[in-house]
Amino acid sequence: MEFLERLNIYGSQLTNTEKKVSDYVLQHRQETVRSSLNELAEQCGASRSAVLRFTQKLGYSGYIEFRYDYSLFVHAGRSAQQTSSNRVQLLALIYDKVIMKMSEYVSDELMEQITDRIKHARKVKIFGLNRNSYSAQQLRHHFHTLNFDAEAVSDTVLVRDLSAAAQQEDVHIYFSVSGATPIISDAIQSSRQRGACTILITMHQNSPMAAYATYQVLLPSTRLVTADYFLDQQAINFIFIEMLIVYLGSSLSAEEAPAIPESGS
Repeated sequence: MEFLERLNIYGSQLTNTEKKVSDYVLQHRQETVRSSLNELAEQCGASRSAVLRFTQKLGYSGYIEFRYDYSLFVHAGRSAQQTSSNRVQLLALIYDKVIMKMSEYVSDELMEQITDRIKHARKVKIFGLNRNSYSAQQLRHHFHTLNFDAEAVSDTVLVRDLSAAAQQEDVHIYFSVSGATPIISDAIQSSRQRGACTILITMHQNSPMAAYATYQVLLPSTRLVTADYFLDQQAINFIFIEMLIVYLGSSLSAEEAPAIPESGS
């Protein structure tokens, strides 16, 4: 597991002091690579034990293992930039690496289970606020191209009202990259309490919303590959949407296919 992937998975478990260490090592890469445990603690303005706890929470046995893995991360990033002076090529490579990680995060079995619940739902509603509303609208649009009815909900009042009106046999899909938006968190809890099947699509490994999700789809973030650029995570949501539509379209087509009569009938 790469350094940034560990940080993305376990970062929510860090204390404020440990987060200060995390911020420092991301912003001062060369200094971190060259520093001993004591030197890094001094540079971060943290105690030696705080730095050690930071490395252990990321799953390293100690500081030496952390620094070795971290140096690979730093040098790999530098090599990528040196071998690709073409920024378009570099950004394409970043997205390519993230997309290739999706098969490690999302299983074929999970996709089939989600597709089956959506296909047999009484009503499907797709919730997303702020930038996640783009993903909700995109999924609704793609559903409609399959003549499959669904509603995208991005108004805060409607999010509350429609989640509270959930019924059994409904499917409520929630997009939340951070996995911690208060209004969405309250809504998914409301949907689940009223018996709806809830599908959470997030990039937060330890989202508190997961407790109310019938199915959680954890997607990889671009931050697993690089912290050098601010890249909108909705692009990854859109790739997942394309995958989901392929599964749903194939399943709907299979149901509509005429039965083949037995020979001799």
